[in-house]
Amino acid sequence: MTDLTPNDWQREKLPQLAVACPDCGSTTGELCTSHSGTRARNSQVHRGRSAAWNQARIDGNPAVRLILDATKTRRGMRGTHAAELLDAHGHTAEAERIRRAVSELNGLLSAKQAAALILDEAEGGKTQ
Repeated sequence: MTDLTPNDWQREKLPQLAVACPDCGSTTGELCTSHSGTRARNSQVHRGRSAAWNQARIDGNPAVRLILDATKTRRGMRGTHAAELLDAHGHTAEAERIRRAVSELNGLLSAKQAAALILDEAEGGKTQ
């Protein structure tokens, strides 16, 4: 049986381990397997696991979910539109952060980039 317990490097570099893998069936916190479960994937995870992890991140942030849902039906949605949408739905702090980013970037911020900014900052990522 293959040891699927991740080491410290893998825990740090593979945040996708926080969700179960729909491709190989590895549970939360275990490494993905390759070749019918005979070997652990030591430096990467399956695409399905990455997609599931990303979806869980998005679903865990209502402001981001609101923006990304709106971009599915509104083409060409900009950061200013995203800020207005958030403001209208009570996410005033996030709306103000997007407005600052739009100003800093001379208006060159898409709605999807605005959603990514909010998500990164909510998870303790870099800020502008």
